[in-house]
Amino acid sequence: MSRFRKKPKPRTVPTEKDWGDYQSDLDQNSAHELFSGHTNAEMQGHFRRNVVAITDELRWMPEIPFRYYMLGFRDFLVAGDFGDEYASSVASCFLHLVAEKLENHPRHIMPIMPELLPTIEHVARNQAAFEADEAIYGSFLEQGRRIQQLFEDRGGIAFSHQLNEFL
Repeated sequence: MSRFRKKPKPRTVPTEKDWGDYQSDLDQNSAHELFSGHTNAEMQGHFRRNVVAITDELRWMPEIPFRYYMLGFRDFLVAGDFGDEYASSVASCFLHLVAEKLENHPRHIMPIMPELLPTIEHVARNQAAFEADEAIYGSFLEQGRRIQQLFEDRGGIAFSHQLNEFL
């Protein structure tokens, strides 16, 4: 039995309206140029080529495109099609972006947190599988606990579901 009350809403590629006034922000404009009109499947190659740069593009997106493409980032991580030499960067970028959004822009990420939590937990508990040296990347387990605490502090699952109903 699922611990979530209902299935997540199906996601579609963000529209131009979803991107809002991206032209007035250089970072959002850059993200729009790279991602706009593309499915998550089409973006997987971009994640594979330079996950650090793509994470930075995600960081500045408006909330609707962010939610859609963050789930694509999750799918990329879960698929594991990035080679051992990039595994640590992929995992670290993912955890840090989740934490950053929870801290600074919770409305962007709270509606999709129920969909991200299993992957966050997997990464946090499997640092060695990502060949992420704790001396370099810190403790994924501690980062996972911090994310869980930030999530709970912002209302947790109940608030995520409320936001989804509202949005």
